Amino acid sequence: MKVRLKDIAQETGVSISTVSRILSGNGYRKEGDKNAQLVIDAAKRMGFFSKDSGHKVILQGHKVQQNYSIGCILTSAHETFVSPFFSSMLAAIQQELSQWQDTIQYNLIVTSLTDPGFSHILESENLDCAIILGRTSQENIVRLKETIPHLVYAGANKMSCSIDEVICDGYAGVQRAVDYFVSLGHRNIGFIGPVNQQPQLLNEHRFTGFVDALARSGLSVHPAHMVDAILTSTAGYEAAEKMIQTGNLPTAIFCANDTVALGAMRAFEDGGLNIPQDISIMGFDNIDMAQFVKPALTTISVPTWELGRLAVKVLMDRIETGRCYPLQVTLPFQLIERESCKSL
Repeated sequence: MKVRLKDIAQETGVSISTVSRILSGNGYRKEGDKNAQLVIDAAKRMGFFSKDSGHKVILQGHKVQQNYSIGCILTSAHETFVSPFFSSMLAAIQQELSQWQDTIQYNLIVTSLTDPGFSHILESENLDCAIILGRTSQENIVRLKETIPHLVYAGANKMSCSIDEVICDGYAGVQRAVDYFVSLGHRNIGFIGPVNQQPQLLNEHRFTGFVDALARSGLSVHPAHMVDAILTSTAGYEAAEKMIQTGNLPTAIFCANDTVALGAMRAFEDGGLNIPQDISIMGFDNIDMAQFVKPALTTISVPTWELGRLAVKVLMDRIETGRCYPLQVTLPFQLIERESCKSL
């Protein structure tokens, strides 16, 4: 069974962060350092250093190559590895980790919190650290923190739960989208996405940002124009159909992501409506497909590649320095104007 930093910490009575610093050579450790010698002796005895990996134990501050089990854990029930948003972040995570191959050895495990076998994976893989992708609850974060020493969350909605975060502020991004519609003269603006939000979710702020932005512009929420939908194209299509059936459409609709927007656009087209002549549509994410549909989709661009890349950097900083306080790195979003919105 793989020996983890946590196992060595329990064996020696030294904190995990101290064990990490000693075995990584981070920080100057003299020969007479009792903790350093205690940790290294325990690591040897427990089999932390593999015989064929060329590990050398040197106390004079030199690096010791380590082997980490790193998890990428998807937490959303309806968003999978094939999601354009998450697949971009996963590709960035894998590429960034490859840049660390001269420093560490690692085993990357990509899994989902909703997988029936997740509990077994969590127990058998002995993850040293993990990057969390997707929306989740406080209960799930507590569960992961009990098992995995180092966690970082990457996404578009801040979590604020005492773990490292690399985010692009979804709340502010949605407000920018509403302001854009208002600047085009729209006063009757709809929303398709998570409306009836689960109260336990820590990191879903798009609808709140939408409602607050309307209020700031002196506009009200029209219940018939707010349709709850999970973040899939099928859900977007069905939500748009519901709006069409009411016979009372808004002049513009914000969709909680581009995938939802693409489904909604198809439904309106099937219903005989022209975009943007009859109704303006805006998405959120800026997935590759958004620029190739007709009309091309106006959207809020989220830097998914940078989210994944910087998540790895923040995770490695936590491991190597033993930092005990959480970091929040916030990346900028950008409004991408294309063909799916018009001025009134």
